[in-house]
Amino acid sequence: MKYYNILFCFLLSVIVAFSSACNDNNEEAGNLACFQRSGYVAAEFSYQDDNFEQTMTVLNRGMGTFNTQITPYTQAEMAAYNQKNGTNYHVMPEGTYKLSETNLSFTDSEKAKNILVTMYPNKLFEVIRKDTESKQYALPLKVGSRSNSGAIYVVNMNYPVLKLSEEEITLRMVNEEEEKLITACTYEEQEATEPIPNKGNISLDLAIPNNAEEWLKEYNTKNGTGYQLLPSTAYELDKMTGTEGEEQCSASIKVKRTLSSGEPLGYDNYIVPIKLTGIDNKVAVNHDIHIIKVINTNEYNDVEREYDDGKNCIFHVKIAIDKPGYEMSGRDMRYFQEKIAIQWEAITERFNALDKNGLLKRNYIFVPDVKDIIVYDENYFNRKDNPRIPYRKFQLIACYDFYEDDDISMGGGYSGDIKSGIDIIGLKAYCKDAKEFDRVLNPATSGFEEAMVHELGHFRGLIDTYWCEISKSNNTITGEAFSPEWGNMMGACYQPIGKVWWSDYESYVLNATGAKHCGASSTIMAQYFPDDAEFTITENGEPVEGFTLNFYPKDYSGSKIEKISQSYTQENGSKITLNAKVPLFWRSQSWYENYAYTFNRILLAEAISKKTGKKGYIFIPVYEVHKQGLIDKFVNSITGHSVFKATIDIK
Repeated sequence: MKYYNILFCFLLSVIVAFSSACNDNNEEAGNLACFQRSGYVAAEFSYQDDNFEQTMTVLNRGMGTFNTQITPYTQAEMAAYNQKNGTNYHVMPEGTYKLSETNLSFTDSEKAKNILVTMYPNKLFEVIRKDTESKQYALPLKVGSRSNSGAIYVVNMNYPVLKLSEEEITLRMVNEEEEKLITACTYEEQEATEPIPNKGNISLDLAIPNNAEEWLKEYNTKNGTGYQLLPSTAYELDKMTGTEGEEQCSASIKVKRTLSSGEPLGYDNYIVPIKLTGIDNKVAVNHDIHIIKVINTNEYNDVEREYDDGKNCIFHVKIAIDKPGYEMSGRDMRYFQEKIAIQWEAITERFNALDKNGLLKRNYIFVPDVKDIIVYDENYFNRKDNPRIPYRKFQLIACYDFYEDDDISMGGGYSGDIKSGIDIIGLKAYCKDAKEFDRVLNPATSGFEEAMVHELGHFRGLIDTYWCEISKSNNTITGEAFSPEWGNMMGACYQPIGKVWWSDYESYVLNATGAKHCGASSTIMAQYFPDDAEFTITENGEPVEGFTLNFYPKDYSGSKIEKISQSYTQENGSKITLNAKVPLFWRSQSWYENYAYTFNRILLAEAISKKTGKKGYIFIPVYEVHKQGLIDKFVNSITGHSVFKATIDIK
């Protein structure tokens, strides 16, 4: 009996040792055969190959005669494997592969048998091309009923694929409707980085995944974000189209701030997860999710001072209201936050709508800080190093003066401050009683928006062109009146949109300043003023021979044209070139450099013919001369001198 026990133990140890050689996991084998090579096996080939063949060896680890089967994993077994190993393999569909044998019979003397595994690339590519999601295929095989020691043939098949650009798109809602381009390219194989020309004409849909809400929840958790799904009624997706031979396909997404229901799109950070759908005849379609972020906010917290991207200039505006007015209103701060936010939307709209001539190079956005409205109780702001008015963010404070009968008043228009770099616009918004606040803070009834846009013109470097106006009585030389060109800065600012606009000159100044801090309109005036002024004198259209040229200014502090400031005589010829700055428009170089605001508002030029003694006159408003400098030095960026030219014809 002892002999049989020893023999049994010996045979058992041999079987266990052989089983261990066939099963790396050292798990107890329930079958009498195993794969010689188990676990991950790479199957690499191209979709253009005829067939892929590989020999699989099955070892007999039993003693005696037995039968077994070679079969693919069930879907449940594949799912269990994926969960255990962190993979996402899909079982190859029937018809895309073939096993030379599935039923194996072993005798005592047979220690191994070979099976030919054949995969059909063209058939698998047809499956992949028609898939509705991106999949990694594999052929997981097992011996008998146990899958713990199976062989996983993971397919690495190269095939052409159309993929969306990996670059994340962020769309900021600045206008009522925004549109972004979405691109896709064809690649010869999945891991390629260089696109190839489209293999045919392409027309595919862009769609939102069915599990979008679940996907977004996982995305926010992973990234520590709080994005919302963009409502489906807020956007439109085009088809992804491309032409054979081109190296790119394109589609677009259009997002609107107003939903199809008429309700506004809420201020929030949104995501639109999209993927390509449909079937292409030439290439496979990558169905991975691509992210489009939509930022719809009137706060622009990621935008700092002097923001200018070439399309938009964005200005954060610190809001302040007088304490007596705030108390008189009887309202809480939420009332002012809501009303002022709406009012500044109207201000921004009007500022841009005044571009009737289409000359502005940028869209202007004024962002009121309604979250932290200052209630002031004195006639002074500490603009420098004020933690509530950080320099990196603000260059403007807008003050509402609601209560008239007090000693606190920030009203009176624009006040620049070069040293602190933060300017103030103070406007009177007087209210008789608490009910008046609804009128004053309503864009449809207040007139505040029109006045504020005029003052914002100063903030962006514009002068009051009505300074150049001359009445008949104030022109003691010829008695003629002069009215400046029509524009928002000439006293017509309260006219409705369509009846007033940014003049050409005003538009040139706005383009030149962009989002840079000006501090005073005279800064931009001096920077872009012409170098020379060339005058041609004619009499009845013919050049004169000799003349006297006199200039009568309306200076920066005066209201009349009454005395000569400069006089020049030319004995011969009909032309003269003068320094356009000094002394024509500034008294001296020192004044030009240190007191730029002291420029003459308008000149009356008088030409006297040496031959006949007859006289001719023209008005030369400072903005006309400045306009020439802007055209030369900013619009055209010439390298030589900027020259203002004028002709005076003597009748």
